[in-house]
Amino acid sequence: MKLIGALFVLLGSSSIGFMIANQIALRPKQLQELKTALEMLKTEIDYGFTPLPVAFAKLSNNIAAPIADIFVEAKSNLEAGLVAHKAWREAVTEVFPETSLLKEDRDLLLEIGYNLGNSNSSDQIRHLDLAQEKINNSYQKAIKEKNNKVKIWRYFGVLIGLLVVIIIV
Repeated sequence: MKLIGALFVLLGSSSIGFMIANQIALRPKQLQELKTALEMLKTEIDYGFTPLPVAFAKLSNNIAAPIADIFVEAKSNLEAGLVAHKAWREAVTEVFPETSLLKEDRDLLLEIGYNLGNSNSSDQIRHLDLAQEKINNSYQKAIKEKNNKVKIWRYFGVLIGLLVVIIIV
């Protein structure tokens, strides 16, 4: 009976360590998706002169969830009659908990929305370029964090489980 309990403790703590490591590993992927989405949005604004709801629909078909879900939700909000920055803010607020992004990433996403649809295309492109630079900096930090912390969290989960098992037995 103790063996089964010890096995559950070890599996549980290992699972927690692996889940935390997975969240850390997903952040760079999602930031990369966001960079790609902003590049595509710039193209739609600059060359296609595409209205935002149509651009958001195109983007959501070409990028992975949960980042794509932000654009789907923003499109729905625009179609419901909200102005662009409010539609974007509500979409980010609603979808953000499903992502592996940090609060600083959320703030950057919200900052992007302030300039959508409020100015001419060249001004929007300039703001999107600035946002891409900030996202790229966050991406570089996230890669370093991933390289430093993923293994640590995996080992930590297993080792804590082993420690608890040793204490119990």
